[in-house]
Amino acid sequence: MLDQNIKTQLKAYLERLESPIELVAALDDSDKAAKIKELVTEIAELSDQVTARFDGSNARRPSFGVAKAGEQPRVFFAGLPMGHEFTSLILALLQVSGYAPKVSDEVLNQIKGLNLAANFDVFISLSCHNCPDVVQALNLIAINNPNTTTTMIDGAFFQDEVEQRKILAVPMVFQDDQHIGQGRMTLEEIIAKLDTNSAEKDAAAINAKDAFDVLVIGGGPAGATAAIYAARKGINTGIVAERFGGQVMDTMDIENFTSVQKTVGPKFAAEMEAHVREYDVDIMNLQRVSKIIGADQTATGLVEVQLENGAKLESKTIILSTGARWREMNVPGEAEYRTRGVAYCPHCDGPLFKGKRVAVIGGGNSGVEAAIDLAGIVEHVTLVEFDTKLRADQVLQNKLNSLPNTTVILNALSTEVLGDGS
Repeated sequence: MLDQNIKTQLKAYLERLESPIELVAALDDSDKAAKIKELVTEIAELSDQVTARFDGSNARRPSFGVAKAGEQPRVFFAGLPMGHEFTSLILALLQVSGYAPKVSDEVLNQIKGLNLAANFDVFISLSCHNCPDVVQALNLIAINNPNTTTTMIDGAFFQDEVEQRKILAVPMVFQDDQHIGQGRMTLEEIIAKLDTNSAEKDAAAINAKDAFDVLVIGGGPAGATAAIYAARKGINTGIVAERFGGQVMDTMDIENFTSVQKTVGPKFAAEMEAHVREYDVDIMNLQRVSKIIGADQTATGLVEVQLENGAKLESKTIILSTGARWREMNVPGEAEYRTRGVAYCPHCDGPLFKGKRVAVIGGGNSGVEAAIDLAGIVEHVTLVEFDTKLRADQVLQNKLNSLPNTTVILNALSTEVLGDGS
């Protein structure tokens, strides 16, 4: 199952275990169960601190749970956590043993104080680069809140359940069988969904802040750069962002940032945030601006920035760097079938359309890149563009035209998304 290089790396990680742990598998007679048994056995063979058991009672089979020795598992993997999810497995092994996670004490205390008893299911695909953050966040919650459990479910292992729940986008999260979210979500975003008092507490903390010299609205590359430049000059600087990193967080390959030949969006965004935090910049994440009142209209002579949670900020100057997001078609049926056939992340959701015929709307770089990526997964891709020609870089157009299972339709306006209602 694991090649020698991975075993060597994993063995080194297992040396950091703080206490003995158990891998508890619940199996059936399927080939998939045999693979899970092989994985669990190989992990246990790498450390005396790890014990493999095959008497698990989890109803979803095949699967395995991770638990401290002598305790019941609260973190489960229904599938093989390989690919992008291998890191999720390693972190689960370490954190269940007592290894301290890289989050603040404030966040940990918030998790421990969540007043809920819940079972979370998160559906993923192993090629999804947005899924690990959600899996790892829910794992951390389950490890630190004894009233919760969480299960990573590989859609490829449980196709019947995927079809039954009509899952056409990942990651998708259910709390006690109720859908609570999909797409990329940070730990803080998930906690905010679960902590009913979080908005009120955030608003109180923000209202208590002194006025800024410069307040940047937007946390993408432009906003981060503006904040760094201001902070380096000794200017009291803050950032308000709905999601630090912006659309970069949803971008897989970045190859046009000078001096960085190739990177991936989440890694780039994490490094960008770390860079900003090297300076005295107050980052207010998960906050959306609702209104800006000019300095000439306020009693203080400062710009007033109002947030959706009711909080208010003041600043001598504001910098708007609100960035971009996935474009919507804005046609009837789009909202109705979002996550039920309409998707925006080819890397995350593409595997769910394996063997099917799909359409990509838009002939710019994003659209053509999506068509190229999907062509390796689905039966056929039809790219629809309103203009008389594609607007993507020529190198991307050449790649698209070389693929045998793609068709381009120009001069075509998308007017409606139709479906059978399911």
